[in-house]
Amino acid sequence: MGWLGLALGAVTAAAYLIGSGRVFGYDSAVTFANFIATPSLIDAFAVHTQQSTIPLAQIAGNDHVLLSLLDHLIYSLTGSRSEVVYRVLPALAGGGTAGVGAWALAKRFGVLAGASAGLYIATVPMFIENSRDLRGYSLATFCGLMATVLFFMPDRLRSRRWLVLYGLVLGCAVAAHAYAGLVLVFHVLWVLSRRSWPEFRHLLPAWTLAVVVAVATNGYILYVDATQHGFLPSQFSPTFPSDLLFYLLGAQSLVAIGIWMSAVGLGLWVVRKERAVWLGIGVVAFAVVVMWVVIKPFYLYPRFFMFVIPGCAYLIAAAVRRWKVLAPVALVAAVAAAVLEVPGYTQDPLALRQAAAVVERDSAHGDTVCLIHSDEQVLGAYVAGGFTVVSSADQLDKCTEVVVVSWGIEIPLRDQAARMFTRATLLPAVYPTVVLER
Repeated sequence: MGWLGLALGAVTAAAYLIGSGRVFGYDSAVTFANFIATPSLIDAFAVHTQQSTIPLAQIAGNDHVLLSLLDHLIYSLTGSRSEVVYRVLPALAGGGTAGVGAWALAKRFGVLAGASAGLYIATVPMFIENSRDLRGYSLATFCGLMATVLFFMPDRLRSRRWLVLYGLVLGCAVAAHAYAGLVLVFHVLWVLSRRSWPEFRHLLPAWTLAVVVAVATNGYILYVDATQHGFLPSQFSPTFPSDLLFYLLGAQSLVAIGIWMSAVGLGLWVVRKERAVWLGIGVVAFAVVVMWVVIKPFYLYPRFFMFVIPGCAYLIAAAVRRWKVLAPVALVAAVAAAVLEVPGYTQDPLALRQAAAVVERDSAHGDTVCLIHSDEQVLGAYVAGGFTVVSSADQLDKCTEVVVVSWGIEIPLRDQAARMFTRATLLPAVYPTVVLER
C-alpha cells in the first residue's frame, strides 16, 4: 500500500509544479514581498511592512507563517526570486496530502477505496489551485492529516519521541494556517468524549507543545490585527455554507460535485455508527456557524477550511469499499474536475513582470510612474521602487502615467485616472494590467 501513496503523491506534486514559473497571484505576491524576500528572517513572523504606505495590520493576516519561515530560509540561503523555487513546498505538501491520504485510507478500507479517495484529494479544484501558489493551505492540510494519522495510531504515541513529533506536526498545521486549529480541537474533544483521563493526561504535553508553536507563530499577527484595527468591518456572507460544501466537493465542476457529493453521502451512511465522524462534522459545523453568523469576518473563503478535504476523502473511501462500482464513477469525477483546471493552468494571474518592466523603463527615462494605493504591495514582489503611490485624485496631476495592476484598489480613483489618462495599453494576464497615459 505504500507504493500507492508514494506514486500518487509524486505524480500529484509533479502535476502541481507544471507552470510553476508563472507570476505570483495577488496574495502570494504580497506574502513574497513582505514576509519572504526581505533582509531579516524575523519578517516571516509579520513584524514589519516593507512599504511605508502599507500599514502592517492591512497585510499581517496574509502571512502563513510556517510557509513564510521555510521559504525565507530558502531566500536567505540562495537569494533566488524564482517563482518555481517558492512553489515547491506547497506542491510537495499537496502531493504529500494525496499520497498519505491514499496510503492511510487504503490500510483502512482497501487499495481501491484508498486510490479513489487519493484521486479525489488530488483533483479537487480548490485543493489544486491552493497547492500551486505561495499559500500555506496545503501545508496546513498535510500537517493536519499527518497529526491525525499519528493520533489514531496510539501505539506510536506511547513513545515520548512520537509524542513530541505529534505535538510539533499538530502545531505546524496551525502555524501554516490558523483555521487548522480545529484539528487540535477535534483531537481534544475526541479524547474527552471517551472519558479517557489517562489518555488525556498522556496527550496533554503534546497538545501544549502544539499550542505553544501556534501562539509563537500566529500570536503576534492576532495582536496586530486586534490592536491596530486590522479586522475589517463585519460582513455577512449569505451563501458561505453552501459555497463551502460545493468547493469541498468539486466546484466548479458540476459533474464532480454530483458524483462526490453522492459518494460522501453514501459514505456517511456506511460509517454512521462511528462517533469520531460525527464529532468531526460537529466541530467543523459549529466553527462554520460561529464564523458565518456570529463573527462574520470581512474575508471568509471556503479555502480557509481546506484541511477538511481529507475528512471528505475518508467518507468517499468508506463508500467505495461498500460499493466498489463507485470506484470508476469517482474516477470520472476526478477526470472531470482535473480537465476543468486545464485552461489557464500555466497562465499568469497578474501581469506583474510586464508591469515591473514598464515601471523600470519609464522611471529610468524620467517619467513619474504612479500606482494607485494599494497596488504597491503587489508589484513590490517584482520591483523595489521607481514608482509614486497616489491615494487621492488631486495627486494624479503629477503623474506621467498610471499603472493599474490589480482589482485591490479604490475603484473611483481608478476611474478618475482613466478619465484623465485616456490612452490605455493592456498587459495580458488572467487579470490584465492597464497602463494609462495622457
